[in-house]
Amino acid sequence: MRAGSDMRHVTLKLMREDLPRASLALAELAAFAPDERPLLESELPEIPGKTFRARMRRAWGHLDRLTSVLGELPKADPKLSLPLLSREQLVEIDQWLADAWKHCGPCEEGLHRLEDEFRELRHLEQSLNDFADLDVDLSRLQGGQGLLDIRIGSIPADNLSRLRDVLALSNHMILNVSGDTETLRVVIAGGRADAAELDSVLLAAAYQPLSIPDSFDDNPDALRAELLERRQRLEQELAQWHSRMQDWLDENGSQLLQARQLLESAEPYVHLHGAARSRGALAALQGWIPGSRLAAVETKLKEELKHPFVLEARRPRTDETYLVPVPVQNKGIMHPFSVLVQQYGVPRFGEFDPTMLFAVTFAGMFGMMFGDVGHGAVIVLTGLVLRRRLRSFSYLFGLAGASAMMFGWLYGSVFGVEHWLQPLWIAPMSDPIYMLTVALGWGVAFLTLGSAIAIINRLLSGDQAGAFFGPGGVLPLILYFALLGGLINLAQGQGFPMVATAVIILSLTVLIGYQWQSSDAPYGERIMITIIETYEIINGYATSSLSFLRVAAFSLNHVALSLAVFTLADTMGTVGHWVVIILGNLFVIVLEGFIVAIQTLRLEYYEGFSRYFYGDGKPFQPLRVGRTQTY
Repeated sequence: MRAGSDMRHVTLKLMREDLPRASLALAELAAFAPDERPLLESELPEIPGKTFRARMRRAWGHLDRLTSVLGELPKADPKLSLPLLSREQLVEIDQWLADAWKHCGPCEEGLHRLEDEFRELRHLEQSLNDFADLDVDLSRLQGGQGLLDIRIGSIPADNLSRLRDVLALSNHMILNVSGDTETLRVVIAGGRADAAELDSVLLAAAYQPLSIPDSFDDNPDALRAELLERRQRLEQELAQWHSRMQDWLDENGSQLLQARQLLESAEPYVHLHGAARSRGALAALQGWIPGSRLAAVETKLKEELKHPFVLEARRPRTDETYLVPVPVQNKGIMHPFSVLVQQYGVPRFGEFDPTMLFAVTFAGMFGMMFGDVGHGAVIVLTGLVLRRRLRSFSYLFGLAGASAMMFGWLYGSVFGVEHWLQPLWIAPMSDPIYMLTVALGWGVAFLTLGSAIAIINRLLSGDQAGAFFGPGGVLPLILYFALLGGLINLAQGQGFPMVATAVIILSLTVLIGYQWQSSDAPYGERIMITIIETYEIINGYATSSLSFLRVAAFSLNHVALSLAVFTLADTMGTVGHWVVIILGNLFVIVLEGFIVAIQTLRLEYYEGFSRYFYGDGKPFQPLRVGRTQTY
């Protein structure tokens, strides 16, 4: 399937006063993406809505500040049709919101002030907790008294006895010790003349000083009562501010909701930017619409617009292929695979959309590497149980788990047990060489299909040279088949065929000649470039083919892990046996499941997408109702 092949470029010619109504109608259908190129600049030099856009930005600014104070407003019913915002209404709304902010602005300032005071209060309460066990006037500990050096801080409990002995030798003493945890609070006193010597002693004891706020001029119990009274006063003031805001919201809430609804209805018009052009009373709107939606768009416009209009549609030109937006799959069973494809890139217009192929091959390789009826069933059930959290990705769990179950029947494996079911195909451990051969054959088929898609994509995009001589092109593919066929014959003891040798020599000659001619570097550098690029093409096919051996390797690894679980369980008693079986199977499902999924994605991205997928397309982002746009 070619990405975006249904897309059409449209030009809507209409009266200028119908532009806001047309943009809202198109946004309600979510089928129109603006094209801001100045294609009609000579005929229609003006871009309408500049002052309207500036006023909208200012009105939204007022509304955002209001909601930051009042809280988020309830969402409007999406089924209700939005009213159209006129310029006169926008001016009125902007002024009303500005006046509303003048009323609510002091509330914001009051709340910020209270927030700062609560923060300071929490800091004081935390500081007071550090001195909770001291029944002294804390002001006496602030900097000492006269010639007396008094310090308060914390030390590790293990250092207390050693600190006592050292302080006694330096003419200092510990006045108070509090706390019964690993960290103790201590009050130390001594002469100011010995302060320098005391610093080195405390540093060795891992002493951390505790600062006493200047406001602490009483004992901790009295200060705690004072802070509690202060907290109650702040909470009362906070409640008053909230009550004042709620009263205003109860009185003006409906008008505020209506203002937001009207602003949202004008968002599509604001977001048109240069896609809309005008001269006098005439205007035109350019963009992209899927061909399947053209009839619905025209019908909607006939219902909404006051004046006649002309809707012209055409297929994208060759020079526009890089600009055509491509719709992506955003719902249904293909959505999670579309998201994974988009992690690599968005399909270019006209390019093969790999989403369906990705889904099929991902499920197939995952199942082959993780084939087990029981483990696959657990993955399916996980997707069903967590479907609300996983959302559309529950489909990925379901498809991957179902594939694992199918291959489990083919392998005859249920939770690692291989004697409950008769294999419909083969038990992997019974013939590892055969499994590796099958994986290699799968890799050859996968690479061949990728090369075929790459050739078609390049031909459709006008890159004939890349289609024939580039990586994955016709000539490298012929060279790959010749090497592969010759090696298979050689492995079967029939020697390397002369036909394959001739094809290889001819292909290499043509490929080297093309690489030489396509480079304009100096001769020495050109020789190196030709050798390296030709080697990379040949080596790319060889390493990619061998990379698919991991499909068989992980199917064997799955059996080996299950065997290890049962071997360990057999060394346990009855209870331990079943505990090991259950935990071991969970370990295999979680750990190996993640590893297999990552390896499958690696094969898809590096051996598939890198071969045939440009991934530099532009996603289709239509106008939508509501504030989903940017200025």
